[in-house]
Amino acid sequence: MSLEHLYRQRFAGSAVLAARALQRFPGGATHDGRYADPFPLFMERASGPYKWDVDDNRMIDYWCGHGALLLGHGHPVIVAAIERQAPVSTHLGASHRLELEWADLIAKLIPAAERVRFTASGSEATTLALRIARAATGKTILIRFAGHFHGWHDALAPGADPDDPNRGVLPETLASLIILPADLDQVEATLAARNDVAAVILEPTGASYGSIPLPADFLPGLRDITNRYGVLLIADEVVTGFRVAPGGACARAGIQPDLVCLAKIVAGGLPGGALAGRADLLDLLAHDEHGPRGRIRQQG
Repeated sequence: MSLEHLYRQRFAGSAVLAARALQRFPGGATHDGRYADPFPLFMERASGPYKWDVDDNRMIDYWCGHGALLLGHGHPVIVAAIERQAPVSTHLGASHRLELEWADLIAKLIPAAERVRFTASGSEATTLALRIARAATGKTILIRFAGHFHGWHDALAPGADPDDPNRGVLPETLASLIILPADLDQVEATLAARNDVAAVILEPTGASYGSIPLPADFLPGLRDITNRYGVLLIADEVVTGFRVAPGGACARAGIQPDLVCLAKIVAGGLPGGALAGRADLLDLLAHDEHGPRGRIRQQG
């Protein structure tokens, strides 16, 4: 009996739902990370480190909400917080006392967080980081490293997957991006040869969610190079924030980036994100910012 036959037999309920999903979703999935061949598994419930599919197969969940469920599924403290808030409001559309407490906790943990701006996702956080970097420096080019993931938006998706043909991305957008291997000599040579680079962005533990790790001296070396050339350093800590260390991978390495991107981990695994960093950079969002280029608009 083949492995595929065993899979189909054990997960028969998922096969039925997957056939229905093909009629509603492109390719039968609502997220690239959930696509599977011959079909994805449909989960019914979860608790702690486990989740159960529609056929009641129990599995260890090494994925845990794309890594955002630091405490596992259904942690009682998080469940209690949701239960307290849901009857009060889920969308006040206004400022709220709890957002201050939320930001204070982030600032307490992350040394670079002089200011915080909340977003709805990690992709929004990296989008905002890039816009701020370009506005603050007046420069247009971004350096990113091959295999590092920074969201699905046009400005940063190219380079995450070497097999991605970048269909639908404008040539002008691709031209604003320099994709390098994780090599400090190449970073320095690039910055020495041109003066139009606004920022360098990276996953601070390495490509493919840290499965291709960076050398131990990479982060301090990169921080030194970007400082010397006056280029902003953006740490995409969507995967590493609060997990590698309470202050993220950069805090563990003893360096302070200019901007830090965070995602669902700041929201207990619910949709959410944040951009944190230097006050002078994030204050470009402030309504009383009347510099020579004006303020940055952002609704999110």
